[in-house]
Amino acid sequence: MQFRKTIPAIALGVVSLTVPIAASAGTDSSSPTIEATTADSSQVESATLTDNNGKPSRSLSVKAAPKEAAKGAPKAAAQSEKVFSTGEVTGEEFSSIGLSWKKESAVDSGLTAETRIHRDGAWGPWQNVPLGLDDGVAEEAKRAGAPAFYTDDADGAQVRFTSPKGSLPQDLKLSFIDPAKSPATASSDREPSDREPRTAQAGQPDVKLRKDWGADESLADPGYKTQPSIKAALVHHTVTGNNSYTQEQVPQIINGIYIQHITVLGYGDFPYHFVVDRFGGIWEGRKGSIEMRPGTEIPGILGGHASGFNTNTFGVAMLGNFEPNNSEGGEDTGPDPRPTEAMTTSLADLLAWKAGQYELAPEGSTQLVSAGGGGTNPHPTGTVLDVPVISAHKDVNVTACPGAKLYETLPDLRKQVADRLGSG
Repeated sequence: MQFRKTIPAIALGVVSLTVPIAASAGTDSSSPTIEATTADSSQVESATLTDNNGKPSRSLSVKAAPKEAAKGAPKAAAQSEKVFSTGEVTGEEFSSIGLSWKKESAVDSGLTAETRIHRDGAWGPWQNVPLGLDDGVAEEAKRAGAPAFYTDDADGAQVRFTSPKGSLPQDLKLSFIDPAKSPATASSDREPSDREPRTAQAGQPDVKLRKDWGADESLADPGYKTQPSIKAALVHHTVTGNNSYTQEQVPQIINGIYIQHITVLGYGDFPYHFVVDRFGGIWEGRKGSIEMRPGTEIPGILGGHASGFNTNTFGVAMLGNFEPNNSEGGEDTGPDPRPTEAMTTSLADLLAWKAGQYELAPEGSTQLVSAGGGGTNPHPTGTVLDVPVISAHKDVNVTACPGAKLYETLPDLRKQVADRLGSG
C-alpha cells in the first residue's frame, strides 16, 4: 500500500494513507483501517487504528487474515488469541517507529508486537518491539506507549500485534519518526543554542549538549522544570532496538527518543537527564541537567523517567538493551549483553560528578517517597522506600529496566563512584 496525497493536504505538507487491518481469528465482515497523517512541523507520521466509523476501538472487529498477513505469524496459543496486522506500509522515509495509545486504556498483559522493516527494496526479518515504556506512564505524559524503536534509514514497515485476549489498546497509533527532518538537524549551519556551555564545573566529565544531538528546542516546554534537590540516581536502559549502533547513529537515536516522547506521548521534554552510549559518550537529555546543582537558580531538574519517583532523583539511561536473549525487543542481545567498558567508565564519571555536587554517599542508602501514579509504580502515594543512592529503575517500579546484565554491575559501579570521590 503506497502513500496517497489528498488535495486538501498538499498545502499543509500532510500525507494521508489508509491500510486495512486484518487478524488471524474471527469472521466479522467489517474491516477496521489505519488512517495516518503527518505534518512537517512534528516530524512524525501517526497511524490510528479505528473502526469503520472512524472511531478509536480497543477491541477491533476482525476478519480472516489474508495469507500474506498471517505468513510467519506466531502459532496461536489459545482459541481467543488474535494476530492483528497493519499490512505493508511503504513510501515515507524514517529512522524510528513509535507505538502509543490512550493513557487510560486497558492493555492486554500478554500483548506483544513485532515489526519488519523495508529498506533498499527488501523486507528485513521480524523483530520484537517492546511495548512497555522504560519510564512507565510518567505524570506529565498525555499518552501511554512504547520506546522509540530505532530502524535506521527505512522507507516501509509492517507491524503485527498478538493478543491472547483478542483486543488492542484504545486509540492505538503507529508513528514514523525521522529526526533528519527536524530544523535542528537538517542544517549544518543551524543557529547556536541559547544555552552555550558554561565554564566546566569541578569534576565534570565531557558532556555533549542538546544541540549536539540536534534537539529542536521549539518542541520542548519553555523554561526549566525545577525541583528542590537530588537524593538518588536511577539507572535505566533505553531498549531502542539496536545494540550494535555506530557512533554516527547515536545523535539520531537520541533525537528519536526526544521526538517520540514530546510529539507522540505528550511529554514536556526529554525523559532522562543524561544518556550514555556504548562508546562512552555522555549526552545531556532533559534541559538544565548540566547546570543543576545545589545553591543555584537550578537546584535540581525534575525528570520524567520513573513513574511516581521523579522527585528527588535524576535519571541516566544507557543507550541499548541489557536484558538477555532479546526478551526486551529489538535485535538479539544474546545471553550476556553487558555494557561496554567505555560505557561503564563514563557512567561512573557522570555519577561521581553529580554525587559530589549533591554530597551523596555512593554506597549508602536514602529514602524516596512515592507520588503514586499506578502503572509500573505499585507503591501508593506516600509510600516510603529505602533504596541505594545509586539505584536502578526496577528498584522503584515494576520493570526489567535496566536489564539483568546492567543491574548486576551496580555494586561494582557504586564502588567505582566512591573511589572517584575518595570515599571508598
